[in-house]
Amino acid sequence: MTRPGAPLPNLLRRAAGRAFAGAHPDTGDTDAAILDAAVTVLARRGTRAATMAEVAAAAGVGRATVFRRFSGKDELFERALTREITALLDALAARLATIDDPAEQVAAGFALCLGLHRHPLLAAEATHRGELLHALTHGPHAPITLAHARVTAHISRAQAKHQLPPGNPSAQADALIHITLGYLLTPSLTVDLTDPTAVEYLAHVAIAPILTGPPNPPPP
Repeated sequence: MTRPGAPLPNLLRRAAGRAFAGAHPDTGDTDAAILDAAVTVLARRGTRAATMAEVAAAAGVGRATVFRRFSGKDELFERALTREITALLDALAARLATIDDPAEQVAAGFALCLGLHRHPLLAAEATHRGELLHALTHGPHAPITLAHARVTAHISRAQAKHQLPPGNPSAQADALIHITLGYLLTPSLTVDLTDPTAVEYLAHVAIAPILTGPPNPPPP
């Protein structure tokens, strides 16, 4: 009988806390293959139904190999989620380091985040997308709360340095995050999310103006 795992919100909150705190767990090739498989199985089966044996089979390793490296599926899935969030934060940091303008940074971050629509946990065929959305957005210390704090701080610093017009950083961050989630979880009516050029154009005409105002204000 499969032992029910910890609820996804619990695992995701712990994973997000570690990733936002700067955790960078070292993983060898075998661990990486197991964590990749864990994400795939988690998307298909959820934390309660998934088993270590399924992860082992998906990774192409023996069940004993998985148990030697992870004490149980809660640790396995938490490590896998921590790695995924850390990879996103590292990619964002690397991309933003190449851009000086704060509004351009936000637009670039939005475009990068939209690439997550291909991630197994967010893909349209993922069985547990609804569970993931609830885990991302509900409860104390939810990942959305951590992301809101970080984006708000980024906007506040830029406004204090007069790099952005005065505004309400908390409200602006809230809008940015919810727009991003909306595009990730629902089909776009006009934008091909698989086309980086189209996503970048959307970021400039619809996302950056949240911070800077309309790019071409209508005549009086």
